Amino acid sequence: MVFYLSKTGGDARFFPENMPVEWFAEIYDIRFKMYNVLQRLKRLAHETAMSRTSTHDFHPEDLDHDGEAHFMKLIAKESAMTEITAGRLMGSYILFSDQYVPVQSGMAFYKAIQTDGGKGTFYSLGGDVHCLFYKPAGEALSMPDPTECYTSLANYAAMTGRRFEVGYAAAMEAFTEVLESRKEGLGGSWFSAPGESSSDAFMRRLKKSDPAYEIYKAYAAEHKEKWAGAKALSMEEAMNEMPEIERKFKLECSEYASICFGVSDELAAASRLEQEKLAKLADVGGLAEVVAIEDGSTVAADALKKSIEALDSDISKTVDAVMATKLPALEKKK
Repeated sequence: MVFYLSKTGGDARFFPENMPVEWFAEIYDIRFKMYNVLQRLKRLAHETAMSRTSTHDFHPEDLDHDGEAHFMKLIAKESAMTEITAGRLMGSYILFSDQYVPVQSGMAFYKAIQTDGGKGTFYSLGGDVHCLFYKPAGEALSMPDPTECYTSLANYAAMTGRRFEVGYAAAMEAFTEVLESRKEGLGGSWFSAPGESSSDAFMRRLKKSDPAYEIYKAYAAEHKEKWAGAKALSMEEAMNEMPEIERKFKLECSEYASICFGVSDELAAASRLEQEKLAKLADVGGLAEVVAIEDGSTVAADALKKSIEALDSDISKTVDAVMATKLPALEKKK
């Protein structure tokens, strides 16, 4: 082992002595890229507010004493978001269906057939799956690049009026660059080895000590079972299926936030704080000063108060309904 002391006077670190020097250089390169972005934001905050002190984005005020706990919370929040996103993909069997284009809306339907002019085939996994899958004619779909995925996501967020925090965007860009660097040692691949399915690659990387290991394992088995019974649809049949699928998909989207705030304490903390503030305003009659907009119209104070009161109840009901749902493959194993 090699003993290493941070140049900034921070905690000592231990690194394996066989770590390539290129890895050290890459780690420091990423670090300085991140701080280059964060420092410019910090300077802007200083100059705009004329403040004596300012904190880097995504950093605590006291890095030496609160840094470890702060970053552990950030990691926990990111892990919770990843798990919830994976759970939503699993609900429609999109996770691991990397050779197909998932279709859950009219826009997705149109974009899917644009890939090959409608020469491909739609597949259904059953009436209980709110998604169709399109397989373009010709060559199989290739695994997209990490940077391509991030760019697509960032562009979508920007087009819908949302933007990633600058520091978060810089971190994600650095992460995707690291993933891209795997290609050199994996024959052009970055996630799975040549000839390996995304399901096998995911399960190979997942620790068996992970509490969710058995869930993913059961899902992978059920995923194969579902695709074994997949039904090919004609273009007309697929179009007839879309209105009901899109209706259920929109309902799923409306319930997704309830799941996020109801399951994860990390994600719910800020929401609960704002909810408590509104509840206190309602108690003292100050809610009329708050302007709420729904479908382009102003919401009356009484309606807003009732909505706040019903929020917790709705979240609890949604979470209870979802948590009561079991994976058939996992139940069979028990």
